Amino acid sequence: MQVSKVPSSASARCLPRLPVRTSRVCQLSVRCQAANKDPNAPIQSNPLGSFSSQNSSGAVVTAPRNEDARKYFRTVYDFPQWQKHRSQSRLVRRLFTIPQSHVIQNALPSIMWVTFTSTCVAAYMYGYDLHILPEGFPTLAPNAACSAFISNTSVALSLLLVFRTNSSYGRWDEARKMWGGLLNRSRDIMRQGATCFPDDQVEAKKALARWTVAFARALRIHFQPEVTIESELQNILTPAELQMLAKSQHRPVRAIHAISQIIQSVRMSSIHQQQMSNNLTFFHDVLGGCERLLRAPIPVSYTRHTARFLFAWLTLLPFALYGSCGVSVIPVCTGIAAVLCGIEEIGVQCEEPFGILPLDVICNRIQADVMATLKDDADTKTVLAEAGLISLIPSMSLPPTEHASPSDPVTAAAAAALAAANGNGAASHSNGNGSKPVSTQVPPPVLAPVTVTSSSGSMNVRISPR
Repeated sequence: MQVSKVPSSASARCLPRLPVRTSRVCQLSVRCQAANKDPNAPIQSNPLGSFSSQNSSGAVVTAPRNEDARKYFRTVYDFPQWQKHRSQSRLVRRLFTIPQSHVIQNALPSIMWVTFTSTCVAAYMYGYDLHILPEGFPTLAPNAACSAFISNTSVALSLLLVFRTNSSYGRWDEARKMWGGLLNRSRDIMRQGATCFPDDQVEAKKALARWTVAFARALRIHFQPEVTIESELQNILTPAELQMLAKSQHRPVRAIHAISQIIQSVRMSSIHQQQMSNNLTFFHDVLGGCERLLRAPIPVSYTRHTARFLFAWLTLLPFALYGSCGVSVIPVCTGIAAVLCGIEEIGVQCEEPFGILPLDVICNRIQADVMATLKDDADTKTVLAEAGLISLIPSMSLPPTEHASPSDPVTAAAAAALAAANGNGAASHSNGNGSKPVSTQVPPPVLAPVTVTSSSGSMNVRISPR
């Protein structure tokens, strides 16, 4: 059986043309890409969609206007600002700054929709009352159905908004506490390094200071991809260190690893190493906690249902209020929409707290305190040594003292008490580098003989100097 081959042009003319739905194809391709996405992929730390910690190009992400306005929520108060915050004229001042409110500006599309709906209802009823409309058009007021819906669902809407706002504030407060803890632990780990590192390990102290600041900056860029890692750390890290950090797959983790290597490379007590490692564990906890807040929002069912419920409630509000307010329903509904949409907008803004937290200010504070501790370390030891703590200067040796005779009971008792305080009956001295401690055996106290006379005779009794 032979099948005749039809030319391609002829086959194209014989077959019917099928409509090509490019948009449907694009949607399917996007869904396939989303389905094939690796769940173990690196953290997507940028809320706009790019990988800030894996951004090798170094480009700064450009945010839209509503996202860029989140920078104005990053407030850091001092005493003059607190006084202005408690000012008696704060209510009047805030009233005249409503047009400048970024919350109102972000909620403006929803507010304008409610204003448009109210205007349409008012215009329709105005024409209906003046008999301008043709016969047969129904009246919209009074609308018992809309009034019943508004009155019976107001409590439910209030509860949803309260839950939304409280949950969002709890996330913001948790993020702020974690970054406050990062500030405290950064100060603490630098203090431990300046105190516990040997004085000849000057470069190790400088490296610890550099990488502590680098971790804070890298963590900030991990959640606020507004600047590049090169611009933030070019004056902090060495060129080789900066290149290593910029090429790393996860920059905050690499910074913690570098700090851990610095701590392990210095010879010091294992107890001090453990204490400094505890601070690094807290750094990991802060990193994981912030990533959890970014990756896991409030269950989207609450957010979507609250938004739909609020939008429907505000849309039906003019129909319920026109019978009692008349044309004034336009400003009344606009004001109610501004209040309720503003509350919902505040909840949305606080839900992802990293865009409104002053992380740059916290990083500046970490850098200032860490560098100040490193700079003032030598001066602090010198001043304290002049005050009598000569053991803070390793180059100074203790002045020679006359050795007390072992037969002195008071000296022997003091040596025995010192040995008991050491816990093993011997005064141990560690060189601080992990080598075997040198033990000095304290001779037992010499008991002075005391003769006691009794009626039966005399006997010798040795009484302890204690």
